[in-house]
Amino acid sequence: MARQDEMPLYTTVDDELYNELSQLAGQKIILAEVWEDSLSTALEGEEVAAEEQVSFDIDLYLADGAYFELYSATCYDDPEADPWQGLESVTERLAAAAKQGAVLQEVAVDEDDQLVLVLSYGKGRQIYLPVAAWLLEEWDELPSN
Repeated sequence: MARQDEMPLYTTVDDELYNELSQLAGQKIILAEVWEDSLSTALEGEEVAAEEQVSFDIDLYLADGAYFELYSATCYDDPEADPWQGLESVTERLAAAAKQGAVLQEVAVDEDDQLVLVLSYGKGRQIYLPVAAWLLEEWDELPSN
C-alpha cells in the first residue's frame, strides 16, 4: 500500500485531472532534462543503444514552479511523423527549444486517455510529447548541470 506522502504516478487522464493540468497551458519551459537511464529500461531489462532510443524519461520544468517527471515519453515534430531518435539528439533538441522560449501550448489526451503535452517554440514549431506515465511536482531550485 502506498504511503500518503508518496506522489502518485499517473498513467491516464480523467476529466478532473485534465482540468487541473490544462491550467498549466501557456507556461514557459525553463528547463528540459533527459535522463540517460529510463524507468522502462530498468523495469523491462532490455537495453537499447542510445542512438536508437525513441522513448525517454524527461523532467520538464515550468516557469510557475511546477515540473513534470515524464516516463517513457516520445518526441514528435508532428503526430504523423516518426519519433525523434537518439538520447543525444533528443537532449540537444529539447534544450534548444527551451532556449528558444518554448511554452506548454496545450495539454491533450490521446484515444487511450494518456497524456500528450504539446510544446510550441520558435516560429510556429511544435513538439508533441505522448507520455506513458508521469508525476507533477513543484520545484524550488533548478538542478545544476
